[in-house]
Amino acid sequence: MHRFLVSRLLTVLGILALCLGASSASCSWGGKDDPNSPDFVTELQLQDSGGQITDTFDQGQPITLVLRVRNRLNSSATVEFSDARTYDFVVVNENSSTVLWKWSTANGPSTTQPASPLEFAPYETKTFTFTWDQRDDEGFQLARGNYEARGVLVYSTFDSRPLEDNQLGSTLSRFTIR
Repeated sequence: MHRFLVSRLLTVLGILALCLGASSASCSWGGKDDPNSPDFVTELQLQDSGGQITDTFDQGQPITLVLRVRNRLNSSATVEFSDARTYDFVVVNENSSTVLWKWSTANGPSTTQPASPLEFAPYETKTFTFTWDQRDDEGFQLARGNYEARGVLVYSTFDSRPLEDNQLGSTLSRFTIR
């Protein structure tokens, strides 16, 4: 019995030694070896003027939108764009698909400027930030109520379907203007 336990222990230690010498992606389950796993993770944080993460803002209080996009690959990755816009933000009424505000409408680069690809090193995270004044695309202050925001690296169908499920877009972040 003792010999059997020693044999099993040596086998486990051998497997552990192989994994320690390999990359983390090659010894993980459910990581990039999984073909259904996305290459990028995209997250949006909403912050108040003091830099605190929150989901409640006073009417007219600046809201800082912080978009983080992480390359999950152990190799470099490139994201191609159709114009000079690399990222964008949108705000909609809660549980609605009607865009009230889109960053690129008033603030983004011209869509006639040439496109530049965005390069990511292995496991690199890129951050994009914009401070929004709570005004809609027509310049009006949003009313008190519940809203949702999303940040994206501009994917090919973003302009026609800004809320479409895409690994280059964050999930919707709910927030309240009081």
